[in-house]
Amino acid sequence: MIKFFRHIRKNLLMKNQTSKPASQTGRYFKYAIGEIILVVIGILIALQINNWNETRKERAFELEMLRSFKTSLTTDLADINYNIAKHQASLLACDSILELMTSSNQIHEDALSELFAKAFFVTRFVYSSSAFESLKAKGVNIISNQKLRKKIIDVYDSRYRFFGIAEDDYAKNYFLGIQEIFPLRFEGGVDYDIISGDFVGSLRPIDFELLKKDEEFMYYLKTNRNWTDLYINFHYKGLKSDVVALIDLIDQELNKRQAI
Repeated sequence: MIKFFRHIRKNLLMKNQTSKPASQTGRYFKYAIGEIILVVIGILIALQINNWNETRKERAFELEMLRSFKTSLTTDLADINYNIAKHQASLLACDSILELMTSSNQIHEDALSELFAKAFFVTRFVYSSSAFESLKAKGVNIISNQKLRKKIIDVYDSRYRFFGIAEDDYAKNYFLGIQEIFPLRFEGGVDYDIISGDFVGSLRPIDFELLKKDEEFMYYLKTNRNWTDLYINFHYKGLKSDVVALIDLIDQELNKRQAI
């Protein structure tokens, strides 16, 4: 490009020399000015090309990040749905046990043991933050859509963190039962069938009739029931809502990019 401009300038100078005489100093001055202009033009063109290349790289990285977030969040959502289902089964088991506590209905020991195992079941939300860490290392402003960028930060820096605190509190209550409630009231710890994949467990009470009159155990059972309800319908509900909303925003952005 610079050679092209230099060639035009040279022709103009040659034409100017033949059309009217000019001093040697004037010709050198024109030549120097022309060289400076060419250098400036070359620098501006190079900067423009470099900026274009950097922008193209950033957009390619952004697209890669969005796809990575989509994959991670889809896996996270599957884990959320699995955990919600398990805790809903736990809530139902708590209600069934509480009903049995106040009724004269009989239940088989194995079925009762399975109910107790379901009632006192704890999960951990397993999620991947690798995409978010990569984004932070590169700079969150690489996400050009401001609304999407804010939602990503809200989910990973706020929602996941807040849910982790609630999850720790819920787990503490579970381990309190293992350490202080279960030893004197059940034959052993919860025994899960890990081969089946459904984690069907067994927690066999030493004397179910005595448990009905055990105020400390009843308090623990009702507390577990209420915490599970709160866990599902507040903490997990909010978590799932934010994850689904973020996936939708990413899908919208990906579809927009494909349409361009």
